[in-house]
Amino acid sequence: MVQWMKIVLPVGAAVLIALIFLTGRERFLPTEAENLINAAALGAGLKMQNPRYAGVTSDGDPFVVTALSALPDGAMPDRIDLEQPQAELRLGNGMVVNVESQSGEMMRTSELLTLVGNVVLTTSDGYRAVTERARIDMAQRTANIPGAVEAVGPRGSIRADSLEVMQTGAERGTVTAIFRGQVRVKFRPKQ
Repeated sequence: MVQWMKIVLPVGAAVLIALIFLTGRERFLPTEAENLINAAALGAGLKMQNPRYAGVTSDGDPFVVTALSALPDGAMPDRIDLEQPQAELRLGNGMVVNVESQSGEMMRTSELLTLVGNVVLTTSDGYRAVTERARIDMAQRTANIPGAVEAVGPRGSIRADSLEVMQTGAERGTVTAIFRGQVRVKFRPKQ
């Protein structure tokens, strides 16, 4: 009988402890609705430091967006407010395009980047453009600058009321810039 008690009592105690933990756990598990509410509350107002978002364009050219900080609109964010964002796009022809500003907004699913405040765009072939606002479609490789823009490069300078940049032609890396409004150009021919 003592032999049986040495086996039955420890096993019984283990079963009793397991039942307490298993039945007690069910009382404290959140429901599915509570999980969604908690996830939304967790994401709202949660500021990220030094975020990095990387992707590829429709042609497979890589891009990266970084910032000093980012504030998403929820746990599964689409809109992300950025502080001092910077973006880099590496084109198939070897050209690198960089852009930075004081603030911005990234629409994650559509890969749209809106930049505001001292927007500076530079290219690896020596061009630099400055404006106050720009909207960049990273996936489609287009940019729209709705306000005044000033650009300087190896061949001269140009000022315009707006600018649209897009990929044109069948050759990868062929880019067209359309300056609109009152356009003023200073051109230095090749020597």
